[in-house]
Amino acid sequence: MILTEQNLGPIVMSKKPSVLVLGVEHPRDAATIRSLAKQGIAVDVADDKQPPTAMWRSSRYIRNKYVLPENAEKAVRALESLGLPTDTVLIPTNDQYLILTSKHHERLSRCYRVAVPEWSVLDPLMDKIKCHALGREVGIDTPEHYHPSSLVELDEVLEKLDFEQSAYVLKIRMWDSGAADALTLRRVVKGGADAGALKKECLEIYARNGTFPVIEQVIAGSADRCIGVSMVVDKSHEPVVAYCVQRLKLHTYAKGFFKHPYELGANAYCESVRDDEAIALATRLVKHARYSGAITVEFKRSPTDGRLKLIKGDARVVRATRLSSALGLDIPTALYDVFSSDEKPERRPETYREGVGWIWFEAYLYSLWKNRRETSMIGEIFRLLRRLPRIRAFAYFDWLDPLPSILLVTTAVGRLRRLETRGLTGETRPASG
Repeated sequence: MILTEQNLGPIVMSKKPSVLVLGVEHPRDAATIRSLAKQGIAVDVADDKQPPTAMWRSSRYIRNKYVLPENAEKAVRALESLGLPTDTVLIPTNDQYLILTSKHHERLSRCYRVAVPEWSVLDPLMDKIKCHALGREVGIDTPEHYHPSSLVELDEVLEKLDFEQSAYVLKIRMWDSGAADALTLRRVVKGGADAGALKKECLEIYARNGTFPVIEQVIAGSADRCIGVSMVVDKSHEPVVAYCVQRLKLHTYAKGFFKHPYELGANAYCESVRDDEAIALATRLVKHARYSGAITVEFKRSPTDGRLKLIKGDARVVRATRLSSALGLDIPTALYDVFSSDEKPERRPETYREGVGWIWFEAYLYSLWKNRRETSMIGEIFRLLRRLPRIRAFAYFDWLDPLPSILLVTTAVGRLRRLETRGLTGETRPASG
């Protein structure tokens, strides 16, 4: 049974096709819902989250809310039975619904305009090994990586690794293949410092998931060497929007020091930059993959040879999507334009302002507090104050839709207090609502 709710808040209605957003638990969802609603597009949402998130509970921009079953087949049947107009644009915003929608593309295309490609196109981008293979086919460098299929292969891989000069992370090959960390459910974790520790971690992951993780060499250097190319690609596989961001602060999961520093974590602060080489490589990748939709292709520039290395492709909107609105290159609206009509959409301007900032304040401050013993709090706060004039986009906060942020902060403060009491702050991410 599908539970539904109606939001009686002030929503601007128009004759434009409506949107059904799948997933309402993350800054990327907040950006998508608000961007589209402010264009006069009616936005409905669906998710299986219980209890509901802050955005679900309080955003004035959501028209109808549908609670979906957790089971994939039941969720597809529920989507088929909603009875929404067939020109409704279906936009999945997280990996769970991205995979579900793509794998059932033919069925759902009878009821909606589906803003993701078929699984034959999406699978090679979401699969860590296949994505790197696509990159190498068009001349893009990738990190050294291995995916052993047996204990014998694992031992052979471990003999090749250079723990003196390199560090390694363990990644789950596909989103729905389990977690790399049983406690946090993260799909990427820092690997052990030697062959024995790494083998133990791989065996533990294998025992839980039934497959070994991908062992990937860390590209040395701090977060600011990461360049993300956010794009919307039309049905002829040409970008209609493309811009770059540089990560400047992470909500840190793990740190490491060997020959160069590195960090694992989620984006908490980034700024727009111009990197024509990264845009050209990302364009080459999506054309080769015959992809259409929203995607952010992430690279890291190696400190040893200066070359961009392909890290991954997130074939959906990402957490810093709100920055696209501040740049005048709104990703959700461009995605809507590609799939709401059969006409070829106009390409957005190729120029944009550099140095425009996006921040997830809750994650930024949480990471600052968690790492207070490893860095100068005064120095970090001073750097944040210097950045404030450049910040034009926020993960959750919106002057016209403030209640989700208020609920989020209240929830995050309560969780932080509980975690401090239990001594778990080093292992948990901030609440997303």
